[in-house]
Amino acid sequence: MRQSSATAQLYTEVRSSLEFIFDLDRLKMIASKALQLRTPLSREKLLHAKRPPLQVDANQNDSIAEIEVWMRRLKIGALISASFVLFAWIEIDGLSARKYLQHTGFLRTASPQPGQKPTDPAAWGSNHVGKPVPDFVHGDECLFCHRNDIGPGWQKNAHGLTVRQHEDAPEWKDVFKGQASLASVAPQVDYFMGSRHRLRFLKKEGYGKFWILNTQGELGPGRQVQKWIDAQNPAWDKEKFANRCAGCHSTAVDPATKAFTGFGLDCYTCHGVVNLEHPNDISLVFLSKKQRSDAKLITSTCAQCHLRMGKSRSTGLPYPNNFVQGDNLFQDYQVDFSKADDESLNPGDRHILKNVREVALNGSDFPTCISCHDIHKSNSDKHRRAPRTAICNDCHNAEGPIKGGKAYKVISALCEY
Repeated sequence: MRQSSATAQLYTEVRSSLEFIFDLDRLKMIASKALQLRTPLSREKLLHAKRPPLQVDANQNDSIAEIEVWMRRLKIGALISASFVLFAWIEIDGLSARKYLQHTGFLRTASPQPGQKPTDPAAWGSNHVGKPVPDFVHGDECLFCHRNDIGPGWQKNAHGLTVRQHEDAPEWKDVFKGQASLASVAPQVDYFMGSRHRLRFLKKEGYGKFWILNTQGELGPGRQVQKWIDAQNPAWDKEKFANRCAGCHSTAVDPATKAFTGFGLDCYTCHGVVNLEHPNDISLVFLSKKQRSDAKLITSTCAQCHLRMGKSRSTGLPYPNNFVQGDNLFQDYQVDFSKADDESLNPGDRHILKNVREVALNGSDFPTCISCHDIHKSNSDKHRRAPRTAICNDCHNAEGPIKGGKAYKVISALCEY
C-alpha cells in the first residue's frame, strides 16, 4: 500500500520540527525500546543510551503502517525530552522552552485570524529623537573585561570592519599600488570603509566628520579589489558621509550637527547605555544571555542599520535620528513594508523586510535576527542550528536539504553598489 501525501507531509513536518531538539537516530532507538519493554525510562538511561547505526528498510518508508510506527515513536520520545526541557525552565536564545517549542511548531499556538489588522509599529515605547546623545561606556572600556571572549574576534567581524584606520587594515596597505591616477589622493586616506562589497576611502576633517572619496574599489574573492570605479577623476565629498553613511558606519551621531562620537560601530550601537553594575547581574545588559527575549527591542536594534530602505521622519535622512537601544525605532523611522512582497528586490533586503514586518506589524516574537545570527562570532554555527521556518526560504531551498543557499547579488542604491 502506498502512503498518502497527507501522511507523508505530516511525517516530514514532525521530523523537521523535532530534529533541532535532539538526535533523531538516538530518539528512535530509545523510543523503540520503550515500546518493546513498556517500562519507564529514567533520565540516567536517556542520557547514557548507546547510539547504534540507524537501520531502516527504504521500502518500508513507503507504507502507511511504517510511517505511523515512527510517528508513535517520535511522540513518545518528544514527550520524554520535552518534559525535561520544560521542568528545567531553561531558556533557548532568550525564549522560555515552552515558547521555543511553540514557535517551532511542536506545540500548537493560536493562529492569526483572517483579516486581522496589523498593529501600529509606533504604538509602544519611547525615543530619543532630537535629544542630546547620552553618556555611554565606550568599547575600549568594555574590552578591559571582554578582551579574551570578544576582543580576539571583533576585528574579523563585519560589524567591527565597518570603518577602520589605515594601520588597522594591513591587507590594504598597498591598495593604491599601480594606480597612477590616485597617487595624489592616496596619502590623504586615513580610514577605510566597507569589507564585503565595496571599499571606500575616508579622511577626517574636524570632530566627528569624514570626507569620502568618490573612487570605489569593487571587492572580489579574498576581499581584494578586482575593479576600480571613478578612479580616473578622484574627488572628495565633504557632505555625503554625514548625510548617508554616518548612521550605520559610526557611533552616536549628534542629530543637530551630524557629527559622530566614534568611527565604526561601538558596543553602544547594539547594547546601549550599559548599567555599570552589570558585572554582578548580566540581566542589566541588553542582548546578554539573560536579556534577549523582547522581539520588538531586538528588531528595532538590528533594523536601525540593516533595514536600509527607510528614512527618518524628523530629518529626512536615510538613518534614524539618535536611536538608542531600548527605543521604538518606528516612532521616527518610516519604512514601506509592502516592499517585502516585491520579488524584484534582492533576497537579502527582502528577507530583512519580511522578518521586521512580522515582528513590528504582525506581533510575531520568533524568529528574530539573533535566533539565527551570532553577532560576535564569525561563523554560521547558530545559523545552521536554528529551527527551520518559512522565512528561511528567502535564501534557502524550500524542499530537501537546507544546506547551501540561493545565489543572489546584493544591490543597494543607498550604499552605491
